[in-house]
Amino acid sequence: MNNQEYFLNTSLSYQLQAARRELADFRSGEIFQKLRRDYEGIIRSQKREIEKLRRERDELSFTRKGITRQWTEVLDDMAREYEKEVKKLKKTIAELMDIIASLTNRNTELEGQKKELLHKYYETASQLEEAQGMIVKLQAQVNHNYENSSLPSSKCIDRKKITNNREKTGRKPGAQPGHKHHPRRKLTPSRTVEILPDKKYLDESRYIPTGKSITKQVAGVSVRAVVTQYSTQEFYDRKTGHMVHSPFPAGVVDDVNYDESLKAFAFLLNNRCNVPLEKTTEFISEMTGGELRPSVGMINGLCHEFSGKSREEQDQLFKALLDAPVMNADGTTVRINGKNSQVFVCCNQDTAMYFARESKGHEGVRGTPVESYGGILIHDHDKTYYRYGSDHQECMVHILRYLKGSMENEPDRTWNREMHGLIQEMIHAVNLSRDGVLTQEERSAYSERYDEIVKKSGKEKEQPFFSQHTI
Repeated sequence: MNNQEYFLNTSLSYQLQAARRELADFRSGEIFQKLRRDYEGIIRSQKREIEKLRRERDELSFTRKGITRQWTEVLDDMAREYEKEVKKLKKTIAELMDIIASLTNRNTELEGQKKELLHKYYETASQLEEAQGMIVKLQAQVNHNYENSSLPSSKCIDRKKITNNREKTGRKPGAQPGHKHHPRRKLTPSRTVEILPDKKYLDESRYIPTGKSITKQVAGVSVRAVVTQYSTQEFYDRKTGHMVHSPFPAGVVDDVNYDESLKAFAFLLNNRCNVPLEKTTEFISEMTGGELRPSVGMINGLCHEFSGKSREEQDQLFKALLDAPVMNADGTTVRINGKNSQVFVCCNQDTAMYFARESKGHEGVRGTPVESYGGILIHDHDKTYYRYGSDHQECMVHILRYLKGSMENEPDRTWNREMHGLIQEMIHAVNLSRDGVLTQEERSAYSERYDEIVKKSGKEKEQPFFSQHTI
């Protein structure tokens, strides 16, 4: 037997002995008695704990009843107070309902009064706006004059001296920077003066002739009487008994006759330069040292003579105006022997014709190029012209006058100033452009700005007078 088997047998022997002793104790009843005593001790301990818990429960039950009684009393007091508050609130609500009913009735009355007042307000505001518009209209009519409208100066009350109403630009007179220089054209000299070289330039050791000559001219005007006298021998006709002579040239009828140069000079002074008849006679007399002094009657008859001799040229000018794509037309009032008459002007860039008429309107247009014209007419918005031509454009000068009048009579508007500046800018651009024609890009840009200003003018005109006040 080895050591392992020995230890195993020994361990089993001890376990068997312990089991036998435990079995003997169970058989004798000692373990049961011990277990019973332990159990009974546990039971007694549990009973004491239960009794203690019962006493605590009874104490808590008594306390809970007191607390419940106290809470009941508190709740009763609160219920009584609640009833009082409810009654008080019901009374207050009833009073408030009466107040609300009274306020509702008052509000209804006030709403009626408000509607009535609003109606009166709008009616008054409308009348005020109409009055304001009438005031502006009357002010515009009072302020209209020859400077800001098409009204002639003769119809202006207390008119002042007509001045140049061109706005100052601040630029100096003369050529402007960037503009093409236009030198004076040299003329054919009537006489030539040779200036000898200065003595210092004769020094050949220093100065060498270049072969060129520098010329400068001085132009003047000389007015003098040039008289041509025609003379022929006179004969007596024995057969008829009359004195005869060879015929003089055409136009030589009186003892002293005026040639075409003098007649043209007097005609231009009187008609082109608007010099009165008497002043024309005095001017010619002074310029010739008193040698020539044409009569007022002769000068006055030059218009009829010129009209008869220039009939062919007038027909050519008339046809040229009819063939032009654009023509300007205007009429102005003149005084003839204390009576109002009209002068109609038809022109373009190359041609101008004047027509004397007794009245305006269609009677005045009759016989002028306007009557048969088929192109674009530029005029001052006179309704008469809209019966003629294929299309129409208002004169920019008149539009600028209307805008100036609007700026003076409607200072609260802004579109009129913007449009006035835009038109001036466009006119300046056309004058500086090649052949007076703008590029497509320039026309599109100006057209967009024009449309924006027109929209702005519509918005400003839609604003009523009382729109600035809060209702």
